[in-house]
Parts: sequence; C-alpha cells; structure tokens
Amino acid sequence: MKKPLTINYIKIIIVIICISSVNIAFSQSFRGLAVLSEFEMWASGSKGTVLFTNNSGISYDTLNPIGFSRKDFRDIHAVNNQIAIIMSAGDSAVILKTNNHGKTWKTVYSDNRPGIFLDVLEINSQTGVGIALGDPLPDSLFNQELKKSPSKHFVALYTVDFGDNWLPIPNGSWNLATESLSSMFAASGTSLAYNQLTFQKNQTETNVLMDFYFAGGGNTAGEVRQVILTFNRKNPSKSFEYLSFPYQLKFPNGEGWGIYGMQLVNDRLFCAGGHWKYPNTKDSFSYVIELSKVKYTLKNFKIDSKIALSNIQLPQNGYRSGIAMYYNPKTKQYEGISVGSNGYDKLMITGNNSMSLKYKIQLFKHDSNLKGINACQLSDNAIWMVGNKGQLIKVQKSSLFPVK
Repeated sequence: MKKPLTINYIKIIIVIICISSVNIAFSQSFRGLAVLSEFEMWASGSKGTVLFTNNSGISYDTLNPIGFSRKDFRDIHAVNNQIAIIMSAGDSAVILKTNNHGKTWKTVYSDNRPGIFLDVLEINSQTGVGIALGDPLPDSLFNQELKKSPSKHFVALYTVDFGDNWLPIPNGSWNLATESLSSMFAASGTSLAYNQLTFQKNQTETNVLMDFYFAGGGNTAGEVRQVILTFNRKNPSKSFEYLSFPYQLKFPNGEGWGIYGMQLVNDRLFCAGGHWKYPNTKDSFSYVIELSKVKYTLKNFKIDSKIALSNIQLPQNGYRSGIAMYYNPKTKQYEGISVGSNGYDKLMITGNNSMSLKYKIQLFKHDSNLKGINACQLSDNAIWMVGNKGQLIKVQKSSLFPVK
C-alpha cells in the first residue's frame, strides 16, 4: 500500500453559512439524491418515500410507489422529470422504475435471497448502460459443489436499457470479497463512480463496456477497486473479460471502516469515509486519489481509462458519507463539501499534482439543523443535501465560496 503523501498546507476555520432553503416537514430519512437542474431534484428514502421538486424545494410532489412503504430506497437515478429508477437496501431487494413521474412504478428487479443487500446503482443517462452492486453473498449459496467454499462475491447486476431489465454480471476476482474490501456501504448511494458505462463497437460485434471504481471497507483497510470489463450482451458468460486494480487506503482496522462515498472530477477521485458508528472521531479520513490516463485492450477493444497513482489523506471533522466537488475556473481550485452525521466540511484544493496540492478545510459548527446529512450533489449554482429527519437542503455555491 502506498503511503499518503505529506499534506503541504491545512487551515482550519470555524464559520457559519447561509442556507438558501431548508425543508424539514418529513420524518423520513433520505439517502437517495438525483439533481437534474438548478430547480429540479428527486430524493428517496425510508418508509418507501420518493419526492420530486421543480421549484428548488419550495414544494414537493410525493411519489411513493404503492405497496412498498416498508422499503428504504437508498439510491435513485433520474433520467429526467418523468423517468426515475429507485433501489432498496435490505429486507429483500427491489429496483423500481417510473416512466410517468411516479404515477405508476414497475418492479424491474426483485431478489429475496438470504442476506441480499444492494448498496449502489448508477446508469449512464446517455447510453442506458448501468450497474448495481450489493454486499457479498457466499458462493456456496448458489452452487452445491462449492458448499465448503469460504469465498464470497459482491452482487453485481447490469442493465442496457435504462433500467427496464437487470441481469447478473459474471463473477470473477474483480468482485471477490477480500480482507480489505469485504463490504460496501449504502449510506449515500455514491460508493461507485464511473469513467464509462457504454457500448463499444468493432466490425464484428457490439460489446457492453464498463470502467468504474467501487469502494468500501474490510477488517484490515479500506479499498477502492477499479474494474474494467466487457462482454457481449447476447452471451455474457462466454464473452466476459475484465481487468481489476485494487487500491488500498489507510483506516483503522475493523468492520465498518472505509470509504462511503466518491465523486470523479477530471483526473481526481474524491473519497469520503470513516465509520458510521463514530460520527465525531478524528480517525475518519477522506482522500483525493490522483489518476493518470492509460490505454488498455480487452477483447480487441481499445479502452481509454485512468488508473490510480497516489493519494492524499484529508483530515475530516468526523465520519463522512458523501462528497460533492467541482473545479472553479475563477479561483483555479477544486471546491465542494463532504457530509456526515455531525454536519459537513467545506473543502478547497489547489495544485496541479500530488506533490503540489494544498488544502483549506473549513470545519462547520455542529448546528442542530445540520446533523445527520447523508448525501450531497451539485447543480450549476448550488449544492443539494439530504439527510435524516426529513432534511432537504440547498446551499448556494456563492455563499460557500464567494469570489473575492
């Protein structure tokens, strides 16, 4: 494991921010978030709840699917204001889809296997290719010949039609559970980030191509694992080929520690983590992973990708489950927030490479109205957040990062 590079500069400031809109009229816990524009946002959460706003949160449409009031919809993907796909975690797994703004929902995937727990769902809204991952299940559960096998593989599903149908991705070492990556976390629906979810064609065939990073934790470390895979949708098992690159990050040993949320921006992978049981611990870290452009070949397909080179460890004000970053050309720095149980931190990162990166981390006061934040996402001019006790928050970027 590569050691984190020395942080060149850290400045900690306590500040109070201006929140543009807060809605706390709901008792549900929200973890799924899909921001479409400056005004439109979908959210999903406990008690089978799905919400939509088209006026920046002044009011919401309640679009709960009938018959699923016990489900906790931990992740949501929205194509537009009419089409959305939601994923439940625990208590059996379901994926539902609406094509008519929640008037009706169709069950597009259902799984009642013992121990099933889906963590994350991502779909490319341009190509319709998507992936859903869940915690590992024992190989012995599906194959009597492997009855004594201790191996487990992360549950992996794919879609090529915007979530209308979901099928299993063949297992391999790419989704094998290990001591450093034995579980994922469904705290924010952001434990997967992708370079490509698409199709690739040559003269003889069209293949599904996926190039993504997924993360979590284990008994010995936290890990981000990059996977590049390709297969022919007509015969996935015989045409399946993949590359897998594990990248370990330093966390305290023990179950529950690791990476909970990620975002890919340009050539940097921003990761937020810690342990959900310890919201205020100083042992929680976030990371910036520096990526370098590379080329691979799978099944005679040439693939442009990015591979991890090094990482920088960021001190955080406790456990963080989600992160939202963007590059600001005016300030020439990466800006954004990481969110968690005790509130959120403001991050400002400058520099061209790992050796020259500098950090400013503003740690916000533990405002009672801002505790229990689970997920965050960007629009052009704002950062949206959702959390426990019905928190649905929108903060203007200009109030967080005023240009001097």
